[in-house]
Amino acid sequence: MSFPATSFSIGSIAVNPPLVMAPLHEITDQPFRRMIREVGGVGLTVSEMISSEALVRHARKAERMMASEGERPYAMQLAGSDPEHLAQCAVLCEEAGADLVDLNMGCPASNVTKGGAGSALLRDLRLAERCVGAMVKAVKVPVTVKMRAGWDASQKEKAEYLDFLKMFADVGVQGLAIHPRTRTQQYEGHADWSLIARAVEASLPYPIIGNGDVVNAEDAHRMVRETGCHGVMIGRGALYNPFLFRQVLDPEFSVTPAMRIDVTLRFFRLLMELLDEREALHKIKKIGSWFTKGIPGGGKFRQRLNDCHDAQALIQELEALK
Repeated sequence: MSFPATSFSIGSIAVNPPLVMAPLHEITDQPFRRMIREVGGVGLTVSEMISSEALVRHARKAERMMASEGERPYAMQLAGSDPEHLAQCAVLCEEAGADLVDLNMGCPASNVTKGGAGSALLRDLRLAERCVGAMVKAVKVPVTVKMRAGWDASQKEKAEYLDFLKMFADVGVQGLAIHPRTRTQQYEGHADWSLIARAVEASLPYPIIGNGDVVNAEDAHRMVRETGCHGVMIGRGALYNPFLFRQVLDPEFSVTPAMRIDVTLRFFRLLMELLDEREALHKIKKIGSWFTKGIPGGGKFRQRLNDCHDAQALIQELEALK
């Protein structure tokens, strides 16, 4: 069964296949994005969420988050609530090679929302308008938004998110990804895909990308069938199965334990190549527990993750599972 969605464009940027790797904090860095593209099936990758307040100060960590190496198309995502700073940082992203610049209006973390950024922007339509409008005016590349269904259930029930969608069209946004949970839901409950369908039905002049609760290939197919969305964004599902994008495009594609081990080893070696050893070890421990689920002997390996302080030793232990 072929994937029901076809390629789409964000401005002049083609997304083919119509599958997007979601931005995940402290996960979708350069090594992760390179690995997921090597596995295949992804049409667009997105950076980790970059703080505009950190980037405008030229903080080293924030600048490193912009790093890419030939991946196309590639979006950089900013978080912030100061229109001037967001505009300045959008220019920095464009100069660093971003094909798209995305504004985060979905992050529910309190350390982000307390500064008015992330999903907190959903509480202030006019501020959100100034923020995204400033970004659009500052750069030539397309500006996109990733948002939630609202701050809370009351805002969702009033369908206030549709007001934001219309505002985005008015200021020149060229693409939208919507995660249909509220901020107060965090990651609990179910993503209400009917909100994605309503966004599509609004016939806006930009593509709608659905996000939320896609953990297997059939979920992606069902989301497109039920909502009519132009593309599907996958986040945590790809952490448990980095082959998920391939399986969406070809549900007959079979993944063996040896393939899972090989891709995990490839990722660990990329971390060692691109990061210093201490940071690489931290990432191996953080992501290794997800990647090795379902691998025979993976439970024992995961028990070793927290105790071992030698990245090469962990790589050797993983190789021994083949």
